[in-house]
Amino acid sequence: MVPSPLHVQIVLSHFARSTQDLGPSESFVHRQLRTTTDVICPDSLAFLHGGLHLQVTHHLFPRLPRHNLRKASLLVKEYATERGLQYHEFGFIKGNGEVLGVLRDVAEQARIVQMVAREEIREALDSVH
Repeated sequence: MVPSPLHVQIVLSHFARSTQDLGPSESFVHRQLRTTTDVICPDSLAFLHGGLHLQVTHHLFPRLPRHNLRKASLLVKEYATERGLQYHEFGFIKGNGEVLGVLRDVAEQARIVQMVAREEIREALDSVH
């Protein structure tokens, strides 16, 4: 089975960024810039992604027609720069590396949770006997 380019793009643009809730003090714009990223792709392949490779701008303006996303993304990048906010974007190879790094971190967290659960079970069983 071969994943579609759109599926790969969605994984790259969402899974590599933090989704931590920073609370009500974080603006909508800052949250979108912090939690999503664009996937750099050549214009000749952009149609395969339906404009969603420009995920940051899509999240900020979800009803904006896709033929306007590239132009709008330039304005969003300029806005981010003016306000000292990071605008994340990377290509396919770097993006996959970022996603793999996040998946490694999640696997490590799951391993720690498993260790704690096993220890709690062992302690509970020991206290019964």
